[in-house]
Amino acid sequence: MGIEQNKVILVLVGVSGSGKTTLANALEKTGIPKLVTTTTRPKREGEVEGLDYYFREMTEMSNIAFIENSLYNHYLYGLTVDTVEKGLDFHDVMSVVLDKNGAAALKEVNPFYTKIIYLHISEDEIQKRMEKRGDSLESIQQRLAFARETNEFEAPVETDLTLPVQDVEKSVECILSFIKNGLQ
Repeated sequence: MGIEQNKVILVLVGVSGSGKTTLANALEKTGIPKLVTTTTRPKREGEVEGLDYYFREMTEMSNIAFIENSLYNHYLYGLTVDTVEKGLDFHDVMSVVLDKNGAAALKEVNPFYTKIIYLHISEDEIQKRMEKRGDSLESIQQRLAFARETNEFEAPVETDLTLPVQDVEKSVECILSFIKNGLQ
């Protein structure tokens, strides 16, 4: 992967329920495509192969080159080398939703164009959001415990921009301004 100064991968990081996917979808509407990650978890109702995730069996995962991957709730999630290379071939700016470890791994491999954006939100607000989207109490408790254990309520060390969770349009404006100012 060559270094091109005008390329940017926006890595959206935050605790589950902070709005990472919603923000990535909003950025996509402005012309910033998403890098789609791969997972072994079953497809949920309404999810589309290649749009939400690439859904694979665990046995297939050993044949795929990953920049990073992590085990969460007994399922493997990861960003493939191929996905990043193809994205960089066709786009100047892309977004991807990763956890803190994934963001650090991508930044290590591609430090010149990886920009980590941390979505900051309180634990109380996260719980309200999870309840609103219909998550079970058990699932909420597990996710919050995991977030506390993995320090997801703290920004990654190499964060380039911290955004308070706010109106999606305001977040998009902040990110677009960040990109514009960063590429000049």
